[in-house]
Amino acid sequence: MRVPVLTLALPLTLALAGSAATGTEPSLRFQVPSTVSPEAAKALGAIYAVSSKQPPEVKPASVEDWDRLREALDKRMIPASNAVVAKLGATVQDDQIGGVPVVRIRPANYTPSGRTLIYFHGGGYTRFSAHSRLGPPALVAAATGDEVISVDYTVAPRGNWKIVTDQVLSVWKALLAKGIAPSSIGLFGDSAGGGIAAGSVFKMRDLGLPLPGALYLMSPSCDVTQAGDSYQTLSSVDPVLDRESSAWGAAAYADPQDQKNPYVSAVYGDYTKAYPPTLIQGGTREMLLSNYVREYQAIRGGGHEAVLDIYEGVPHVFQGSIPNTPEARTAIARAAAFFKLHLTAR
Repeated sequence: MRVPVLTLALPLTLALAGSAATGTEPSLRFQVPSTVSPEAAKALGAIYAVSSKQPPEVKPASVEDWDRLREALDKRMIPASNAVVAKLGATVQDDQIGGVPVVRIRPANYTPSGRTLIYFHGGGYTRFSAHSRLGPPALVAAATGDEVISVDYTVAPRGNWKIVTDQVLSVWKALLAKGIAPSSIGLFGDSAGGGIAAGSVFKMRDLGLPLPGALYLMSPSCDVTQAGDSYQTLSSVDPVLDRESSAWGAAAYADPQDQKNPYVSAVYGDYTKAYPPTLIQGGTREMLLSNYVREYQAIRGGGHEAVLDIYEGVPHVFQGSIPNTPEARTAIARAAAFFKLHLTAR
């Protein structure tokens, strides 16, 4: 099933842009590369024009401040999220699985295929919700024809890596208990959600649980310690993320002594043991680019299948922020093909 053309760009970049509008001249950080498609250049130009004027983000001083920030961003994001769902003709239903709140997203004219997809939203571990991040799962649902279950995990600082990965496993075990074959289930997530997907697989494995059939990681946060080279080389030109506010979110999610735990930063995991086929996507204007390269090399080094799919000149989670572009449509189509290749129909 082909993803319909969208006229509405998701405002993830705008919602995070307050943290990005610091450190370098706007003409550098928010310059649109000449090598992206005309459609991407137009969409990014409009986004960056707004982003460059956003004030610097202030670090929340309390749990309540984090709550207020998240609630304000959700208020901005939910109408646009709902508009994308409506444009795609998808349906959305609240549910609980294993005692964890989830949102079920089904594409237009849904017919069960035997596959199930589980999604984890991004937001630096501290922001957004399943309802404010409906765009990426709705796009994937439309492209695959499959139902997507978006896990509404407890964001930090009210949640942390132990709580969140426990919630993931509660959903996972509940689906397996219903007789759903693990080989028919794919996990995916963007940004922090990609890191949660990748890290949760290690917890499944350590507990002796079956693993999913495939992973799809969109601009995944695979090392919250900021050890990669691109934190040095690309942070000054990343139009979405910056090192300082990314570190705030990482610290809220995991204490410093826990940040190299593979459940938190998947790049430090043991890939000599079982790990699912994994598709990793990102752009060349991302501070996290080293995360993608290192995760790919770690998986391949362990003898497992991985695909590193990088796009020229586009920013963090471009699939959601500029969906009506050749870059985003290609990326989502490749993800759909990857899932169809590796997931079995039960």
